[in-house]
Amino acid sequence: MKRLTRWLGVVALAISAPCIAKAGDDIPPGTIALTVRLPDPGQKLLYVHESMPVKPGPLTLYYPKWIPGDHSPDGPIEQIMGLVFTAGGKRIAWQRDELDRFTFHLTVPAGAQQLDIDFQFPGTERVTPNLMGVSWDQVALYPAGHATKTLIYQPTLVIPADWHYASALETATHDDGRIAFKPVPFNTLVDSPVIAGRYFRQIDLTPTGSSVHRYLDMVGDSAVALDLSEPQISGFRQLIEQAQALFHSHHYDSYHLLLTLSDYVPVGGLEHHQSSDDRARSGSKMFADADHFMLDASLLPHEYTHSWNGKFMRPAGLWQPDFEQPERPGMLWIYEGLTVYLGDVLTARSGLWSADTWRQVLAYRASDMAYRPGRAWRPLLDTSVAVDYSAPTAWGNWRRENDFYREGELLWLAVDMRIRELSHGQRSIDDFAQLFFDVDDGSFVTHTYTFDDVVTTLDKVQPSDWASFLHNWTEGVGEQVPLLSGIDASGWRLAYTDQPSAYQHAIENVGQGELEIKGINVMASIGLFLKDDGDIIDMLWDGPAFKSGLAPGMKLVSINDRHFSASVLHEELARAQQSKKPLQLRMQNDGESALHVVHDDGGPKYPTLSARLTRSMCCNRSSRRDRPVAVRERTALSQGEQRARRPSRLP
Repeated sequence: MKRLTRWLGVVALAISAPCIAKAGDDIPPGTIALTVRLPDPGQKLLYVHESMPVKPGPLTLYYPKWIPGDHSPDGPIEQIMGLVFTAGGKRIAWQRDELDRFTFHLTVPAGAQQLDIDFQFPGTERVTPNLMGVSWDQVALYPAGHATKTLIYQPTLVIPADWHYASALETATHDDGRIAFKPVPFNTLVDSPVIAGRYFRQIDLTPTGSSVHRYLDMVGDSAVALDLSEPQISGFRQLIEQAQALFHSHHYDSYHLLLTLSDYVPVGGLEHHQSSDDRARSGSKMFADADHFMLDASLLPHEYTHSWNGKFMRPAGLWQPDFEQPERPGMLWIYEGLTVYLGDVLTARSGLWSADTWRQVLAYRASDMAYRPGRAWRPLLDTSVAVDYSAPTAWGNWRRENDFYREGELLWLAVDMRIRELSHGQRSIDDFAQLFFDVDDGSFVTHTYTFDDVVTTLDKVQPSDWASFLHNWTEGVGEQVPLLSGIDASGWRLAYTDQPSAYQHAIENVGQGELEIKGINVMASIGLFLKDDGDIIDMLWDGPAFKSGLAPGMKLVSINDRHFSASVLHEELARAQQSKKPLQLRMQNDGESALHVVHDDGGPKYPTLSARLTRSMCCNRSSRRDRPVAVRERTALSQGEQRARRPSRLP
């Protein structure tokens, strides 16, 4: 049972529902030994052996279905291979549940006290000849009838002897590539990935005077991939200090920023309580190339912020007693949206982004939401309730999948600006973050919260009708939602220019950012988002290209008889503006070629933020804290100002 919290004087129990009591009715078995071997990194196969104390009789085992941070029942059960159960050296028959493919049934024979489980798991997405990442939820079964926090696992990882590794797990022994970690509850194991590799580097980011260690741990496909500049290292050190200044607390014994740098693993990140699991596809270029670093700089701050928002403080619907019970993701606009905003704040405050870069990021994402006609029929709340990370990008602007990230950031920018405006610059989102997350400092026992708890906290920071504001935004559609109100109140406005920003240029020419996918974005002009080979990824619903008969999946071959390229597209958009003539687009569609005429004389339109004067937000210049976040030179309070205003209290 979760201990009582003093936060807001509200009693919040992490174990309170009848289904939780049911999950823990039986006495849990003894320690379950789990061993994962990688004998040949080139073959990319993980060999799993699990030894589980059991009693004779029927036994049900689960494969983790609902993975924290994925918000969906997407555990990769389909990748399990060669599953064999034995007891006393004899094989036991098993049957998968007909209604739930994550569930297995078997009968333990009389006299058996231990069940041995063996299977293989392909590490195609996380293993290269030089490195690996292990997510324990992918390589473990667990017995039904128990809360997963009561199940104790003793994990062992066997890797090449010359490899190094990092994890939030504590090491018990390490001998010739065989790493035995200390026993932990299954909840903690699932929340503690491991990275390992031939090329490894650890940078201690622990602030001076702190007894709580923070590390940047990196593996790469080459030594050069791990070469950071001193300003970059300084930025990550500042990230730790600025996070402490923002939240005034920590909720881990130590923290590991785990970073995999490879062109052969999927890009992305997943939050964990005492570590992150971040992957940058830019390989050796993340730190060496300015465009790559611009796109990747906010990845680690985002996942680090999740240690507070999502792992320690979690929406009640996203907490369950095991990984079989379904989650209720309706508050992802807080879980993810607030994390995007605070993570970007920390990226700017730490100097990993300049103020101008953050403005470019906000402009790009705001324009993306402004050209999101699906907002006319689908509220933000529904994108949280029906979260689907596997949804195709085609018609994404009309379906608006997972907009709780980008629009969530705009929502919380608006909340921040609303606090500043109503308090005449005396309070900000910093005050909310401190009040909401500065609870049980040093503890990593999860606290749950509800919508009403968020409203109550906001009201303590700055009285207002927050419930109506948030309901209107998350449940409203179209013009009901004040989408750009935060940008307007911050002293800027969304505008368009004839040249793409450095951030958009990086997305177009380098690759994928934390929330963006690589592509040529001309949604604001003719309503197209394309791959660099001309394939249409998405198209603006009822936009100019739509009206000419184009659709996602078609391939743009030529523009005005010029062979397609990104530069040609940009040039022809500019010419169309001058000549007032429509664009002639030659398209391929399932083997057929056709000419489409796109009428648009608006020319190139690339998002930017243009400075504007504000009313109440520009009146008091005596204190830089009175100025909105986007107006300041560093986008947010500098480290020195943070320390002067409120001590960081580094533990």
